[in-house]
Amino acid sequence: MDYVLTNAEIVTQDEVIRGAIHVRDGRIVDISSSPTRTGEDCEGDYLAPGLIDLHTDNLEKHFFPRPNIGWDPVSAAIIHDGFCLSLGVTTVFDALSVGSFAKKESRQADNLIRLAEGAAHAKAIGALKSDHFLHWRCELSADDLESTLDRLIGNPLTAVLSLMDHTPGQRQYRNIDRHLAIWREAGMTDADIDQRLAAGKERQATNVGRNRAYVAALASEKSLPILAHDDETADHVDAARAAGAVAAEFPVTVEAARRSRELGMMIVMGGPNLVRGGSYSGNVGVAELAKLDLLDAIASDYVPRSMIECPFLLTAAPFNWSLPKAIATVTANPAKAVGLDDRGRIAPGLRADLIRIRPVQGHPVLAAAWVEGRRAA
Repeated sequence: MDYVLTNAEIVTQDEVIRGAIHVRDGRIVDISSSPTRTGEDCEGDYLAPGLIDLHTDNLEKHFFPRPNIGWDPVSAAIIHDGFCLSLGVTTVFDALSVGSFAKKESRQADNLIRLAEGAAHAKAIGALKSDHFLHWRCELSADDLESTLDRLIGNPLTAVLSLMDHTPGQRQYRNIDRHLAIWREAGMTDADIDQRLAAGKERQATNVGRNRAYVAALASEKSLPILAHDDETADHVDAARAAGAVAAEFPVTVEAARRSRELGMMIVMGGPNLVRGGSYSGNVGVAELAKLDLLDAIASDYVPRSMIECPFLLTAAPFNWSLPKAIATVTANPAKAVGLDDRGRIAPGLRADLIRIRPVQGHPVLAAAWVEGRRAA
């Protein structure tokens, strides 16, 4: 646990330095601008802070890999951990939906508890190499949000709450025609659709205000950060900020992003939106927000590999960001958003969560990873 990584392009908060990093007992001791210092030769590869993913939906995919086919939750957490680490993500916030009225097996209350307990057990026994936390996505329109979250909040990995409302016709699903087309393709009749829309609006009117107040009080009691989710209007942002939200996760319009910035909230967008060149829901593109300087952080959302790709896309045209500014979107800025002040940057005294990145024909590839100083990949 006392070693030097040398001959590397070190991405610090302000610049890229060709040199060496000294690590001892899981912490960064110092950074040298001399690449000739004796140690493990990084062969000119980049050394960056370990990536910090505030929102990944990847865990539940391994819990129910096929419809009605469950998997052991501890094993699912181990599989997911290895997947994330292989892409350079050393701090993972596993985002799980609470109170969703969807029929998905992994989101049913009893299964959520099993999965969360499995992830916590896997971490406790040292089976996970990355550092994992739970990000509870709170469906404000759901009837059972409070009763379900009460059963989950005590999990030792609980670290973040977010506020969301997936009622069709607004926020992520503001393009109602696109959304209804999906329902029709699934075989729903117009009568079924009308009934489902009416029920959704009724739940929204009954539950959103009450549930938002409940989540705000719970977050205050537990000292947990709150993220807004899929805000569309300035009023949405104002309501989330009043509830205590510190960051805007996936705002769907420029209006919402601008209001979030005005209120001092960090703006977090999904990596797949940037990699694919736009939102699959037809909402605002990450590229547009980046050009307007309304982008602070990237989360993987539903494609973990996007975390390592996005910074390098941001350094290219038409953005032309510096590499330190781009890397900060997946390291320092996510850490700051949720109060993790011991990681996210390469600086003396911080955790030695480090990744070695090698560009291969334009693709950033993980060559090695260290988590709190220990070689993990």
